[in-house]
Amino acid sequence: MILRDHVGNIIFSSCRYLFSCNDVLETEIMGIREGLSLALQWSNLPIDVESDNLEGVKMILTGDMNRSKYAFLIEEIKASLIERNSCITHVVRSKNNASHFLANFGRSQCRTVVWLGSGPDELLDIAGRDCNP
Repeated sequence: MILRDHVGNIIFSSCRYLFSCNDVLETEIMGIREGLSLALQWSNLPIDVESDNLEGVKMILTGDMNRSKYAFLIEEIKASLIERNSCITHVVRSKNNASHFLANFGRSQCRTVVWLGSGPDELLDIAGRDCNP
């Protein structure tokens, strides 16, 4: 997860090691929920959530009742988005390198970490390229 301001400066970056997940979709949805929750705590502005997981984004955007095993998580995300008049959009993975790096960092290091205003050195380089291709 990475929260940036309107010009791309990092407000915080974070990764979380998940001890158990049923599948990739659950991991992605949990990442969206966790990132949105942290962003709501660290900013008073509307939040634009970007995810490279198209299936998860579609589940959140649909107005239909979600009857999947992820229904509770999806409804929680929807309520959080409404709370601050925020939105979620799908981005291709090549435009989401910073979040992809953080997910791999958390998984490979088996760590949960939050960096305020920064992140690992490699992330700073990646985030700069994501915002300024």
